[in-house]
Amino acid sequence: MALISIIIPAYQEERNIALIANSLVSTMEQTEHEYELIFINDGSIDDSENILFDISKRYPNVFFINLSRNFGQQNALKAGYDYSTGDAVICMDADFQNPPAIIKELIEQWQNGFEIVVCRRKAGKQSGNFVKENTSKLFYKILSKLSDNPIDSNCPDFRLLDKKLVDIIRSLPESDIFLRGIVSWLGFKKTVVEYEHAVRIHGKTQYSFSKMLRLAESGLTGFSVRPLRFAIYLGIFFSSISLLFLPYILSQYLRGETVAGWTSLIATVIFLGGINLFILGVIGIYIGKLFTQSKQRPSYIVKNTNLRCDEVIENGLQAYRPLTQPIATGAA
Repeated sequence: MALISIIIPAYQEERNIALIANSLVSTMEQTEHEYELIFINDGSIDDSENILFDISKRYPNVFFINLSRNFGQQNALKAGYDYSTGDAVICMDADFQNPPAIIKELIEQWQNGFEIVVCRRKAGKQSGNFVKENTSKLFYKILSKLSDNPIDSNCPDFRLLDKKLVDIIRSLPESDIFLRGIVSWLGFKKTVVEYEHAVRIHGKTQYSFSKMLRLAESGLTGFSVRPLRFAIYLGIFFSSISLLFLPYILSQYLRGETVAGWTSLIATVIFLGGINLFILGVIGIYIGKLFTQSKQRPSYIVKNTNLRCDEVIENGLQAYRPLTQPIATGAA
């Protein structure tokens, strides 16, 4: 029997955690596989921590990792991958928008030899508002154009990865990680499973517009240097246009006439100044990512967990092995 790890990042999901845990336990008990459910509490300030502790006492296969603060969904997922021990690892949300019933199909596809099983929403529905759905689609279109690894906008962080791919993700030293891009970049044998994206049962999404913008920035700058090339082409384009004014300026000078158009000149200077600031901003983002990476700070900090520390790995994080009986806290 294979060991299946299911990692579930959760932020402010106190009303959903017990429901999704019960549903996942019921689903996995119907399979022939061993399993572990690992909840990553991403710095929630509600009662999530106490609920996870109670659930872990009820179910011996349920484990938790409480992070010291909110590090973001991508870093919470990275924590789940770092601490999982399964032959295959499934990641999903805690809000029931990723139906647990489809897990059996993911495992079947993995047993058929696929190392990546990606879940795609049917008809591209996200059960969100109109603005969110369309801005998300626009972002992924732009990212696919700029990146060498196209990413489907209808494929969320609901997927199964073989253990060897999880090992690769663990070894990556990136501090600003974008897992949807990483999975696309990895290659390997992949298939897609379609599903009906369900409506959230309780609460509201904590993925604000500002968080979406930060994720978009991370994706655009983490998988392509084409924005830098675009800045160069933009500079060449406007420099070439400015050369077209030289014959006009020269003819006016030879005819002894004053060059008119102070207003248009100022408008042009302001416009080009904005373009310069845009280009400097793009360069600054890349330099900032280098600065952040050079500090080599961990992507997350564990406050407590009911997983036992096994060994310390090279990048400063710790590898954990599940206990047969949960404990209240574990060494971070």
